[in-house]
Amino acid sequence: MHEPAGQDEYGSASPFDPDDLTTLNVMGPGVASNDFEKYAVAVIIVFGALIIGGLMAATLALGHRNGFLYALGGATAAWISGNALLLDRPRIYALFVGIAAVMLIASTITLVI
Repeated sequence: MHEPAGQDEYGSASPFDPDDLTTLNVMGPGVASNDFEKYAVAVIIVFGALIIGGLMAATLALGHRNGFLYALGGATAAWISGNALLLDRPRIYALFVGIAAVMLIASTITLVI
């Protein structure tokens, strides 16, 4: 049985049917209006994997235990900030991004000195 208005048996439009692309934007204001997930994932990937991972590896390779612990604290704060953004808490997000930045600066200073 064919479903009305390009909907499947669960009542949602199929994203694979090109005829339904005109009806996807008129489904309501709540559909795809929250872009916080994209930014949270970007924060988690950029801070966690690239910057902090490299800083942790550098401090381990050069034997700076305190720098490693600062980088680990910065990674944890950045991870918490990504979760705060997912939960739509912008002030907590900003606080933990600030904490992560301070801890990563401290880790870099211990690495250089």
